[in-house]
Amino acid sequence: MQIIDPENPTVVLDGEHHVIEKMDDNGKYYVDQIQDLNTQMIQLRAKMHQVEMARAGFVELLRNSLEAQENVHKEDAPQIEIKEGETIDESETAD
Repeated sequence: MQIIDPENPTVVLDGEHHVIEKMDDNGKYYVDQIQDLNTQMIQLRAKMHQVEMARAGFVELLRNSLEAQENVHKEDAPQIEIKEGETIDESETAD
């Protein structure tokens, strides 16, 4: 459905032109409802885009948090240097 002619608002539905002013009250009500629903759809698309972007941001925050956590664990791990030909007694590395 498309509304054309701002001076004499007309609805084009299925290829036929219908002057809104000449419609009965039900027809005018339906046109109002359709226009309101079109507005809501535009707003919902915008809200959906906002939600998608916010979700992507939180996914990135989680990714960064997990990477930072992994880096802390790597830094906390004991660093053992083994030279070629050297053996390690496992009891020396146990806490």
